[in-house]
Amino acid sequence: MEEKMIHQISREAFKLLEDKTRRRIVFMLRDNTLTVKEISAELGLTPQNIYHHMNKLQDAGIVELSHEKRNRHLIESYYSVPADTFIYTDDKIDERPVQRYMNILLGLNELGIPIKASLDNASILEELQNSYQETLGDPRNRYEFCEQCSYSGFFMKFGPMNPLQLNRIYWYANLIRMDDDEFEKSIERYRKMREFLREIIEPTK
Repeated sequence: MEEKMIHQISREAFKLLEDKTRRRIVFMLRDNTLTVKEISAELGLTPQNIYHHMNKLQDAGIVELSHEKRNRHLIESYYSVPADTFIYTDDKIDERPVQRYMNILLGLNELGIPIKASLDNASILEELQNSYQETLGDPRNRYEFCEQCSYSGFFMKFGPMNPLQLNRIYWYANLIRMDDDEFEKSIERYRKMREFLREIIEPTK
């Protein structure tokens, strides 16, 4: 089955997934396109009950009409979901890449590491990080989920997900997916990043 990407929804839409029945509907539609009749039979609920939930999920952009098929004198509607992972973005913080790495340097200072935080060093760190990421041929291998770390909520195939936990999962996925050559290159470039960070530590007085 074709892999589905991340889909952004509103906070109100995300709240709909707090309902157990709606979550089960979404889980089912990730793996198959189904009719309301098929969903109701699987969940042991009436079609009217399922229609009630489906209307809300459709309006929120979580469920969509996949196709329709004629069955004798009836037209059956088949539904699917547009993604395997949903995120809501109401309080997403947009930041420029250089500012992101400047914030990292400032954060290291807050931890008591006397890093010289400057825009020049932030730019170099960004270049080193990008070089490290280039060792990963498939973008899905990247463990760094920085572009979406500031999203408020994730709802994945197995349910709600803490963004920090999701970042850990991507990190392990990266280790598994890299071939030996990519792994060796990543270590070398990771070493360069470490050496640079140690070089810009300001001497204590």
